[in-house]
Amino acid sequence: MKKIVFIIVALLIAIVTMAYLYFSGLNFEQKSNKHSLYVAAANSSIIFSFENDQSVIDILKGQNLLQELIGEEKFSQLVALNEELLSIPGLRRIIDHQSIYLGLNPGHDQSIDFVYSTQIGPDFKADQLLQTLKTGKATLDFSKEIITISLKDSTIFFAGIKDNLLVLSTSMDLVKKALTTSTEKTNNFAEFIKTNSRIAKNSLAEVYVNFESLPTLLKVTMPGKLSGELTPLNNQHAYSALIYNYSKEKILLTGTTTLQNNNYYKLFVNSPATKIDISNILPENTANYTAYGIADYPRFRKSLTQWLKNNKEDQKIDEVIKGINKTYRIDSEKLLPAFFNDQIITFQLSTSEKIGAINLTNGDKLEQLLLELSTTYNEDIKSLKVSGLLYAFYGAAFSNFKRPYYAIFDNYMVFANNASTLEDFLNSYKNNRLLISSASYGNAMEQLPVTSNIHFFINLENSSRIIQQNLYLPFFRHIYSDKGLKSYSSLSLQLSSDNYKFLSNLLMVKKPIIKATDSSSISP
Repeated sequence: MKKIVFIIVALLIAIVTMAYLYFSGLNFEQKSNKHSLYVAAANSSIIFSFENDQSVIDILKGQNLLQELIGEEKFSQLVALNEELLSIPGLRRIIDHQSIYLGLNPGHDQSIDFVYSTQIGPDFKADQLLQTLKTGKATLDFSKEIITISLKDSTIFFAGIKDNLLVLSTSMDLVKKALTTSTEKTNNFAEFIKTNSRIAKNSLAEVYVNFESLPTLLKVTMPGKLSGELTPLNNQHAYSALIYNYSKEKILLTGTTTLQNNNYYKLFVNSPATKIDISNILPENTANYTAYGIADYPRFRKSLTQWLKNNKEDQKIDEVIKGINKTYRIDSEKLLPAFFNDQIITFQLSTSEKIGAINLTNGDKLEQLLLELSTTYNEDIKSLKVSGLLYAFYGAAFSNFKRPYYAIFDNYMVFANNASTLEDFLNSYKNNRLLISSASYGNAMEQLPVTSNIHFFINLENSSRIIQQNLYLPFFRHIYSDKGLKSYSSLSLQLSSDNYKFLSNLLMVKKPIIKATDSSSISP
């Protein structure tokens, strides 16, 4: 389930990214501007900031990314807004050379609202802006503090002006909040953006993600609460700053992610990046996976011990380890820790079944040592008699595998909560029906660095059933529609340690185009 979070985050980022490309026809240059930044950071979970010197026509020519990501209805609204209001020549001059922030906010009735904030140039006044707005094609109502903008297709937008601040949104409430936002109070997200902003004239834009407020945004896309594997997101203090790299064939954002608290992922932040190849054993029907590289297990184990202590689980883990030593007369430290190599992984099949795996230095030896702690299911599969062994040595990654069935082969230990799941996995592995054989998977991996600390991957086609179970129907239908994201094959988020933060690569690639065979070239 937690992998679904990353696809939703990525899709939301992509939506605001493509919306930016349309708005960027205003052709602004960016300056640091505290007021409009604080307005965006106060309410938005995802913010887009940019300076652009390319024509929007040149950028969008020959591609349908914007329409694919936000749908025909939203796309038509943006086109109308640009044509009827934002393309006014006088408006371009008034807000020229100013910072532009475009944020995503949770709306009502399973909807997402945009908030657009910027500043009036120092050579202009608010009265000039108001007069300029009246020259557009849209119908404006100035009778109240919040300006109502009616487009020809009956779409309603709202605008607010205070001093030199201009705010535009589809939600009146968001405009009201923006106008009352204080720049005097400390805003950690805003400070993070100011510290990490490094946009240059040869870069299109930057995307910022606030994981603290992200759960509120996610809840409008899915029923129920963030429970189960999504529970950690209810208290996730982390921020990301990513640069958007334009391409017709993919969506690529690169940057950094900073973790702020006692986060499990923080256990990997000071470890050297590792070549992730444990994913080579995954079956072809893999829907998603999370792979972890642990180059220095003793250091990881020390950090894990502290993490367990911070979560008040250290005594429970001590009891598990002491129980094994007492009951089976086996030193548990001479089991998994002694034969661990450098990678672990959890993955989910298209059938929703979950599996975990560890790569080993000597699987045959470990298999012999685990016999006392195991019950034989068949020739290939056994089950652990003790609970919590995997969690004790690897933490939250294996929290779902209390007392699993397992199989050891080719220096891998693979485990699942059902024996039938393992049997299906082994059948795929022995018959070489593997994800690595997929052309689309190979295409995605070729565009990412070989090494990382954590790698999240989602195969969109194999994940359709899982996503349908976790998203409201309108969101699901659009993702898998012909005019939505059906042409994309996968999503990857790669995190690599770099001085107490993660270098981050978020990649979404299109399916390879299969060329039709020319029948005339085939000999009879």
